[in-house]
Amino acid sequence: MLSMDEIIEKIDVTRYSVTKMVLVPIVIFLIAISALGYMHFSTGSPVKLGMDFTGGTVVKLKVVESEDVIREKLAQFPLESVSKFEEEGGVSGVMLMFGPMSKEEKERLNETLHREFGGAFEIPSDISGVVGERYLEQAVNAVLIAFLAMAFVVFIVFRTPVPSVAVILSALSDIVIATACMNLVSIELSLGTVAALLMLIGYSVDSDILLTMKVIRGRGELNDRVRSAMKTGLTMTSTTIGAVFAMFFVSTLLPLLWRGFPTIEMLRDISVVLLFGLTVDLMNTWMMNAGILRWYIMRIETKKAAKYMASAPAATSSALSGHTAGSTAQSAGRQKNVKRRKKRRR
Repeated sequence: MLSMDEIIEKIDVTRYSVTKMVLVPIVIFLIAISALGYMHFSTGSPVKLGMDFTGGTVVKLKVVESEDVIREKLAQFPLESVSKFEEEGGVSGVMLMFGPMSKEEKERLNETLHREFGGAFEIPSDISGVVGERYLEQAVNAVLIAFLAMAFVVFIVFRTPVPSVAVILSALSDIVIATACMNLVSIELSLGTVAALLMLIGYSVDSDILLTMKVIRGRGELNDRVRSAMKTGLTMTSTTIGAVFAMFFVSTLLPLLWRGFPTIEMLRDISVVLLFGLTVDLMNTWMMNAGILRWYIMRIETKKAAKYMASAPAATSSALSGHTAGSTAQSAGRQKNVKRRKKRRR
């Protein structure tokens, strides 16, 4: 098994130019923005909204039937998802989630459920569309406030524009790309995935701040400082990814291996969003952010070197002129002493 030093040696990003380091994450970031924009233009929302935000109806069937059979029986209704559930006391069955329906559609749904499944279902529970819209507004505000608060703290800590903008841009890219990946795997925006995006802000910023502190305030050669920060940051992020993957295994993979274990959809969605975000954070932190910081530090060092070279000739000429003046004064003094001696001899 490779040690962390050997891993750093194999993936050493300091071997590449600043342009190459920054270009790839920026291109992926722009592709993600374009995908979200296309989704918003097509559906009216950059990501598919879950029932928490759109409203809908939940029905629990206490039957053991395949998803295909259930969908065929309820094909005339907006059935969005079918999942298994298991409650205390050994009660299990299938949970159905329907999209928004009119009053007449809900009445026909009740009739169809009685006709197809008898009394083996719970009375449908509704989530109001108005309440869902309020939830969505509050969720968006929560993400915006958290992001702005993070940006404010970053500016206060570093007090310089370039490093602060690099940290904020990296965190923004993590969230945007993770949201675009939600569309790829058909994960809806729900209260659980909003919580995952909020957690992602914190997870992404910690490695960026670590890198920035090491590069700006550390000692030693620039590339050595980047590699030192990378060693610590990769250890932190890989540990977090391991913990999140354990949550994904329990909520998604374990039910596939053990039939009696229920699928936990909320934990599955949270873990998938976090895995996407943390994986993308590796790229954004150690390529984009590190590249911007390398450019920033090299620019400062170049300016210092140019300033020193500009001041060096002036200092040298003043020293030479001072030395010449001193030599002239000394020779004049010697000539006066010689004249005095000659007068005394006379």
